[in-house]
Amino acid sequence: MDDITIFSSDTSAFNKEIAGEFEIKDIGPADLMLGVKILRTNLLITLDQQHFTEALLDLYGLSKCKPVSTPLLPNVHMSPATEDKIKKFKVLAVNYCSVIGSINYLRTATRPDLSQSVSSLLQFLENPGIQHWNAFLHILRYLKGTQDMSLVYSTNGAMGIKAYSDADRGNCQKTRRSVTDYLATFDGSLILWKTPKKPTVSLSTAEAEYKAVCDLNSELLWLRQWCQQCNLCKFKEPIPIYEEN
Repeated sequence: MDDITIFSSDTSAFNKEIAGEFEIKDIGPADLMLGVKILRTNLLITLDQQHFTEALLDLYGLSKCKPVSTPLLPNVHMSPATEDKIKKFKVLAVNYCSVIGSINYLRTATRPDLSQSVSSLLQFLENPGIQHWNAFLHILRYLKGTQDMSLVYSTNGAMGIKAYSDADRGNCQKTRRSVTDYLATFDGSLILWKTPKKPTVSLSTAEAEYKAVCDLNSELLWLRQWCQQCNLCKFKEPIPIYEEN
């Protein structure tokens, strides 16, 4: 069984088309989809996971914690754990994969602001240490103060895609590979965000930035074709990419 959500001012034509191919059950307007709360007005659609965030804070005893202003501490780079730090973490008897998976779901669904911090912790699924656990708790404290954040999609008529990218140079302490960040907006609302680590070492900052733009461009080519096939907008000019270098 597959669940889908249709966003349209009139879904009757789509329902009729898909019902001709598959057996479907229309259960009406969606309020909750895969843990994401959907709120609709005449002008806006908002997506949030506040209830999921509250449950996480309760689970780890941080529902009344003092919030922090950033997902990770500034100038702190995650590195592989030493044997001593691995032992300290194992004493806690925590399933690290499950722990990081919970905030990774937030990151991929509605919280692009967690992209960098969660990506850094995903690198240590095999041998996590106590410092990675503390970083996870720091993210939860950040969520405490931002749990009502949501993605907002509006209809202001200014259809179009814009994209942004950035990259560091060799910030991975172990491999010196670069981490890139890029995102894209449609009609001013976020529709794409990623924070991948590059597979090779960049010899300069400019090279790292070019690699980030190249990856983003591949995403945009697919996105442009998809928008054209769905008749969402017509592209008379190339998609602008804003890049800091």
